[in-house]
Amino acid sequence: MELLDTLALFGTVALAAPIGLLGAEFLVGGRTVSGVGFLAVALALVAGGYFRPSPKSIVAGRVADAATTDGGDEPARADDGDDGRE
Repeated sequence: MELLDTLALFGTVALAAPIGLLGAEFLVGGRTVSGVGFLAVALALVAGGYFRPSPKSIVAGRVADAATTDGGDEPARADDGDDGRE
């Protein structure tokens, strides 16, 4: 995981932590449905932030695929600097 991904996950956890604590407080206080709902929202935020692919990795994967595949039907030729003119 890179630094920016780690910081994004930290931000998500910082947002989800109070929601999860509110859910735990509701569970302890006897409000089961609200508590489970808030805990589910907090868990979904963290899991979504962790498992969701970042746009940077999607773009990097597509660029790598385009750079390593041969798109033409003719065999690749080395460029020797000769453009065919005399």
